Amino acid sequence: MSHVTTIKTVPIKDISALTKAVANLQAKGVKCELIQNAKPRVHGADSAPKCEYVLKLDGPYDVGFKLQKDGSYSTVMDTYQNHVGKRIGASCPLPSTQEGRTQHQMGQLFQEYTKEATINAAITSGYMVESATTDAEGNVHLTLAGM
Repeated sequence: MSHVTTIKTVPIKDISALTKAVANLQAKGVKCELIQNAKPRVHGADSAPKCEYVLKLDGPYDVGFKLQKDGSYSTVMDTYQNHVGKRIGASCPLPSTQEGRTQHQMGQLFQEYTKEATINAAITSGYMVESATTDAEGNVHLTLAGM
């Protein structure tokens, strides 16, 4: 039985932001590495597609990022026994929907990615990032200034 899930509701569009998000996780002590052109480790290796990027995690399973026709990357992962979530999952309460629970397993990565993608978009739009902080509840606060 396969436990492989594809998440399309949180598309990855900015590889630079993904790379920075992985570096942020590493700085927090998460053992992970972003590699190119590989298959993520999942239960039943034949069920994993080759992905353009793979977040190699410390543990039995990885997270793949598969290029879509629209230029974004969907997330491919194995949800079995929350192995991914134990390494990069959100710290907030578990959502009640299946999609929410799946996204929850990627919580830290999605938060770091969203922060970095927002910073990149702000800079591209001509803003200067004065600060980027995360409060005790996990909310990210960005302070921008016009240039």
